Amino acid sequence: MHDLAERLQKARENDDYVETDLRTWTTILEKLKCDVITVPPSIHVYEDSTKLLIGKLHVSSTKQNLIQEERFGEFVGDICIEDNGRVALYSGSYSSNSYVRGKEEYSNGKHKIRVIINKKTATYAMSFSIVSKSTPISQTTSDTETHIAYGWYTDDDIHNPDSSYQVSKNFKDLQGETTFELELIIDCDNRKISYFNERTKNTHEMNVNIDICPFPWQLEFYLFYIGDRVQIVSSSQVF
Repeated sequence: MHDLAERLQKARENDDYVETDLRTWTTILEKLKCDVITVPPSIHVYEDSTKLLIGKLHVSSTKQNLIQEERFGEFVGDICIEDNGRVALYSGSYSSNSYVRGKEEYSNGKHKIRVIINKKTATYAMSFSIVSKSTPISQTTSDTETHIAYGWYTDDDIHNPDSSYQVSKNFKDLQGETTFELELIIDCDNRKISYFNERTKNTHEMNVNIDICPFPWQLEFYLFYIGDRVQIVSSSQVF
């Protein structure tokens, strides 16, 4: 209405309008009148002269955390899931290969998962790694030699299909211990994984070949001996 009033005033002052202009303005006024009459009584239309009708638009670069809290899900072997999916415990009466995976799927972004790993004895190794969801978990026990995963064993050995990746013979970070507080980083954007050892303050990382281990990735833990236990402390997306 304000815009129309300005147009009418300008046309009158300049004496510059024709019959078609009058018809157009009349039609606009009739439509405005109809719109005002049909507005539901519960809606109040007003203009605050102290505020801009259209303010500045700001685009936030903050990413939304679409990943839920990590929990244990699918497993094979003698595994017991406890504490609402936060704890995976080896439940067999004798040692055997057992695997458990996280429920979440990782294809983009950077994610941090804090875990505590407990073992009754340092003699037998456990492992923590990532695998492709496309690899059925049943294959991990039926064909352990060709099981494709990227990660680490608690005796400082590694899961890595890339034969060029070698670990120094003098490397020692996890070996000989029975309790590990680890911060795992799954960096999908840079196609790598890493872990930070709370006790030694060491960080180790590993590149992942997505042709061998395609997205989406899932966490996978290997448990073997009585007393083997993994607890998910927290999980979040890193911004």
